[in-house]
Amino acid sequence: MPIWDVNFNMRFETHSLEVVSCVAKANILASVIRDIPIPPGLQQMIDALNIMRAIRGTTGIEGTELTEEEVGEIMEAPPGESVLPPNRQREEQEARNAEELMHYVAEVLIRDPMTPLTEKLVCKIHVITTKNIDYPNNVPGKYRTHSVNVGTYIPPKTGDEVSRLTKEFIQWFNHGAPKSWDPIVRAIVAHFYVVSIHPFGDGNGRTARGVESFLLYQAMVNAQGFYSLANYYYRYRAEYVHSLDQVRFQTKGDLTPFVLFALRGLVSELEAVHSEVISAVQMISFRDFAREVLSDKLATTAGERMFHFLLGLGREPVFLKALRSGKHELSHLYRNVTTKTLSRDLNFLKQHELIIVEGDELRANLDIMTRFTPPFELAVRPTARRRKSSRKGQQE
Repeated sequence: MPIWDVNFNMRFETHSLEVVSCVAKANILASVIRDIPIPPGLQQMIDALNIMRAIRGTTGIEGTELTEEEVGEIMEAPPGESVLPPNRQREEQEARNAEELMHYVAEVLIRDPMTPLTEKLVCKIHVITTKNIDYPNNVPGKYRTHSVNVGTYIPPKTGDEVSRLTKEFIQWFNHGAPKSWDPIVRAIVAHFYVVSIHPFGDGNGRTARGVESFLLYQAMVNAQGFYSLANYYYRYRAEYVHSLDQVRFQTKGDLTPFVLFALRGLVSELEAVHSEVISAVQMISFRDFAREVLSDKLATTAGERMFHFLLGLGREPVFLKALRSGKHELSHLYRNVTTKTLSRDLNFLKQHELIIVEGDELRANLDIMTRFTPPFELAVRPTARRRKSSRKGQQE
């Protein structure tokens, strides 16, 4: 099993075309996500969804196989109330710790956005991730004093060496070459070094991802419903381990391969969050549009009924058979009327392009909202024509 001599002479290809492209995409996506105004209730729902994913990724990469549904139940349960059976209490505590860490990161940076990365902060992150769990040879927040093996890699052996390297890492990170790197790159590099030094008896991977999450939040990259790269590392665990070892043993001091691996993941995760936010905003816009279309009828029983029907539609199709037989949750709107009334309402909504009916399925016509957004070419061409006209005028 190879030993890597942890050092701080590593280089990074700051001008790599793919690095520059990924960093730009990540910053743009993060900016767009932050600037989209969404209601508090919807924000809370998106936060919960992404917390669940990050928690499952953070615990799953360590071998804890929690489902998103189980994580959701744990998050909703009051403190001290068990959700999982006794033989899975450790998994439940790991999930609770992961959620607490995410809230802690947000609270610290809301109080002081310029909070620096320090040894004390790294130890605090470790305390939160491992508290109330009986890991062998682990004391929350205390550096290990014993040797460990980590898969294909042997971290620094002695306690003195661990303490020295952690201090050197913090000094280098805050005052050395990383000071001039993009904040996203700094977050990824911090992850690499914390997991490589492996300063604690257990929970080092979660601590490294916690540090990364802290720095990404500080950079305002994950400030709107995105918390860490844990979900990505979980889905691509083999590639994650390979890219770590590639930098340690094959690149002769070049951090770029691991940074690129993480950057690709960050872009894909932000794209997923962006799609979720846009999807949610599209649904809100559709319901507002439906209100406008039905405005003349809202004072009537039929208009109110159709509006509530549209409010109840999601992205999943509704089966007409279930609707007519009373087995769908929207059937209650038509409980005291005839099937002819239901058909009349559906025909009206279809004629006004608010629903699409195909065979036995109907769904909200969310695509109608794109009709009010000009295609990219149309949005750009007028500007281009104005510039061309301006240049022509200057030449004359």
